[in-house]
Amino acid sequence: MAYQNVVVLGGSGNVGREFMSQVIQQDTGFSKKHLNPTNVIALTDSKGFWFNRHGLKIQENPEDIPKWRDSKDEFKEYMQGLDEYNQYDNLSDLLKLIKDEGMAGEIAFVDITAGKDDLRDFHLKVINDSEETIITANKNPISIYSTDVFRTLTRYRERYGFLCTVMAGANAVSNLLDYYDTSEIVNRIEACFSGTLGYLCAELEKGERSFSEILNDAKDMGYTEPHPKDDLNGLDVARKLIICARTFGHNVSMPDIELEGFIDESFLNIDDVDDFMESVKGADQEIKDKFDSAKSRGKTLRYVANFNLSENGNSTFKVGLKEVLPDSPLGTLKGSSNKVIVETDIFNGDKKYIIESPGAGPDVTAWGLRRELLSRLRGRKGGDYKLT
Repeated sequence: MAYQNVVVLGGSGNVGREFMSQVIQQDTGFSKKHLNPTNVIALTDSKGFWFNRHGLKIQENPEDIPKWRDSKDEFKEYMQGLDEYNQYDNLSDLLKLIKDEGMAGEIAFVDITAGKDDLRDFHLKVINDSEETIITANKNPISIYSTDVFRTLTRYRERYGFLCTVMAGANAVSNLLDYYDTSEIVNRIEACFSGTLGYLCAELEKGERSFSEILNDAKDMGYTEPHPKDDLNGLDVARKLIICARTFGHNVSMPDIELEGFIDESFLNIDDVDDFMESVKGADQEIKDKFDSAKSRGKTLRYVANFNLSENGNSTFKVGLKEVLPDSPLGTLKGSSNKVIVETDIFNGDKKYIIESPGAGPDVTAWGLRRELLSRLRGRKGGDYKLT
């Protein structure tokens, strides 16, 4: 039996544990569905990695999943008990070990971290100095550095999968890649890329609760980042817009984007989470006034990422609150759903290309990573089409 050997970077986080549990239950040999199933041979944390060329023993007992799925501490305790842990100085040690084990060219890395410089360097080393594959949900390596870094990493379509950096892999990136590869010019993008900010807007337009109350509920439900300012500053949305624009050929970086946070910047400078949650009560009236003003004109507000290509070829990039009609594609968004509207030379007017997807919780993101991982499987074979 042939296997798809996988190394999971950052597998102890919320998405990582969900990814591991889905893979073990659905994609390994236990499912008896895949003729060439997934085999996780390594898993990293911030200090080292678990490695077994034949597959981590964690895959041998799916019944143990409930012990660690919902607890990072229990997961690490469980993994430490496997006696397969190795310290490392940097991620390059992992590449060397794989080569020494005679497995070069057989590995798919799955990046579920929020790493920056170290992960950028590792992604570049994998793409430039090996034949391995990377599937990433980590948008930093391809959004916060130069367009040259993006183009270097993504030039091999079959070896670098980054669909899950935008809308958890819901075809936004894949469609934009197809537009670029078929020379179809993208003239306009309007998108709601944040399930958190979408939820806030949908609740605020009801006019029943204050902004700070809704934000507090969103935090309690796990919709926000650990520090909600990391949602409200709009940087995550801006990075997704950068990835999209680069995907269809534009040389764009953060200074090129006209960025307006969801609330005033003075609130976004508060680092202590408790102090921040108390202080944002001071934004309640301003936010209410904005939504009331839009409503008085028959409109509502959404937090929108916008790209426009003018007739003279100049591009504009904007991220911020925008008034839209309630019955428009963005105005009808409810809950934490995401949506992107793309206009090209062919797809325009009544033929605009619209993609909508659920907000990217751990389960959705983990599924998207599995989907893209399977799409990169060399010699992928179908199963026997049993339903179980």
